Amino acid sequence: MAADTRDSRSTKESSGSSATVAPAERSFDTFNYPATPENRDSLAGANPNVLAGKHTEPGIVDALKSIKLEDFKEVHKKPCTREGFLTGLGAAFATGGVRVIFGAPIFTACSWAVGAFAFGSFAMHEYCQRNRKRERAGMQRVNAALLEKKKIKEEQKREEDRKARRKAKEEADR
Repeated sequence: MAADTRDSRSTKESSGSSATVAPAERSFDTFNYPATPENRDSLAGANPNVLAGKHTEPGIVDALKSIKLEDFKEVHKKPCTREGFLTGLGAAFATGGVRVIFGAPIFTACSWAVGAFAFGSFAMHEYCQRNRKRERAGMQRVNAALLEKKKIKEEQKREEDRKARRKAKEEADR
């Protein structure tokens, strides 16, 4: 059981044991416990503020620093992203075009098109992810069934081999 962090006695008792080695690479080096002489060595690559015992929450600037250009260059390689973008693009053209044809101002039609793009992309991405989860679960069920069949066949073969050996032994004993 984990000790209650509000109890000062339990934190003193467990401070040495709960401060385990932190992962070497983290996006944000913030921890909920200050650096003590016991855990200072385990936090060798940590943020200097953490080592000094100053706990700071990561902010928007920290989040923006973690974004890399490669993330945008490889966005098309993420599962379901292509389908989501294409569906959103189609929804945007259709919605914006229909709004313009029926006499809406261009700015309003563009706003509707942006909204349709965002909604269509999000909806298709979620739908695709749900289908992938279903497919993965189905593959796991099939794999489990195949493994079970394989185990049954192996057991039947072992049993047949045992019977054949017993029969051969009985004939050799006669």
